[in-house]
Amino acid sequence: MLPSTSRRYRAKSTRGRWLRAGVVSLLVFVPATVMGTGHSITASADRPTRIDTDHDGIPNQVDPDVDGDGIPNGQDTDVDGDGIPNGQDPDVDGDGLLNGAKREKDVDGDGIPDGSDPDVDGDGIPNGQDPDVDADGIPNGQDTDVDGDGKSNGAMSEKDIDGDGIPDGQDPDVDGDGIPNGQDTDVDADGTSNSTDGDVDGDGLSNGSKAETDIDGDGTPDNLDSDADGDGTPNATDTDIDGDGIPNANDTDEDGDGVSNSKDSDSNDDGIDDHGGGTGGGHGHDDTTTSSSNPLVP
Repeated sequence: MLPSTSRRYRAKSTRGRWLRAGVVSLLVFVPATVMGTGHSITASADRPTRIDTDHDGIPNQVDPDVDGDGIPNGQDTDVDGDGIPNGQDPDVDGDGLLNGAKREKDVDGDGIPDGSDPDVDGDGIPNGQDPDVDADGIPNGQDTDVDGDGKSNGAMSEKDIDGDGIPDGQDPDVDGDGIPNGQDTDVDADGTSNSTDGDVDGDGLSNGSKAETDIDGDGTPDNLDSDADGDGTPNATDTDIDGDGIPNANDTDEDGDGVSNSKDSDSNDDGIDDHGGGTGGGHGHDDTTTSSSNPLVP
């Protein structure tokens, strides 16, 4: 074999060995990276990964001490030990599921489901005082799932929107946005303003239903409330006092207090006795109240 031919052969052979080595490395090391620990650089919304921060063999999702610092998750101000305090961490327990994601049922990994956890994000601030209960970066008043329990605000199955332990029907600030129900234009933070919401306070009872006695959840019974449905329009001038979608003229129970107009001494909740009067339109009131003469309206 000529010297030049021999050199070309050796070079080709060397390239072949390197190529084969590269292929073997790819087959050996890539799957180990992809299928081994499964660590991801960033958390996802709904796709969990088998992350084990403290390498104790227990995935973060079920590890009572995610970062292995000896402090249980429920008492740890930085559950996953990433240097980001729980209240500011987009993935508090570092399980690969973002706080507030549909599949994230225990944001702080303390073993208490978010729907019944008094401090959902484990930031040391009780839900009732926390401006962002589930630490998903969305303020309570704008969050479609305030407590991050997977139930949308205002859903029939959601009975405690802000997760503060007070049932929505009794909570003076249903959505935990810091604005009392009586002053909040969207009491249950379901994205529908009080004036068009079929269940203003999100307690599962429709406006105007017999069982609903405080439509806007402001703590004042409807029959004593100058703005029963909390839409900002006083009862005396509101064309749909109880916010049930039925105009007063066609509503057999205008103020939604469970007492029909014909039997209600003040069917339009304007503070003036109806005197058991008129029959027109099925109403039980014959007063000629105006907002200026209404003792309940400022």
